[in-house]
Amino acid sequence: MFGFFKKKSEPKELKAMVNGEVISVTEVKDDVFSSCMLGKGIAIHPTDGVVVAPVDGEISVTMEGTNHAVGIRIAEGFDLLIHIGLDTVSLNGEGFTSHISMGQKVKAGDKLITFDKALVESKGLCSDVILIALDNPALPALDFKTGMTASAGETVVATW
Repeated sequence: MFGFFKKKSEPKELKAMVNGEVISVTEVKDDVFSSCMLGKGIAIHPTDGVVVAPVDGEISVTMEGTNHAVGIRIAEGFDLLIHIGLDTVSLNGEGFTSHISMGQKVKAGDKLITFDKALVESKGLCSDVILIALDNPALPALDFKTGMTASAGETVVATW
């Protein structure tokens, strides 16, 4: 009856996971990502190789040995995948350093992985950092923001 007295919940946000230019995941030059087969998201053409948590959560996936990707489970019950570069698994971890472990709690802005962007590109590989909200029934409608230069851990790249 007096619903207008209910406190409105603040919008939730995902922050940029790396410094650089934000593009739609549909622009990534890889069919698995660009077709949104795994879920919707964004990618960033990075200016450096420091990847941070876009939101508070728990590390749900690590790629031990290659360190090219990480999964984060967030409180709202869905998972994010951060994938560094295209075909970077072929580097077998060369140039990648993980700063996290399975089950670790992270805060938005915490350092997850560092990578040698110049090394990745010198091998002829794309260094784009991709953020996907993995499809699942708990996934809310996310509004992704593109076409801007982002600062890691600061610039909002999605809301819900």
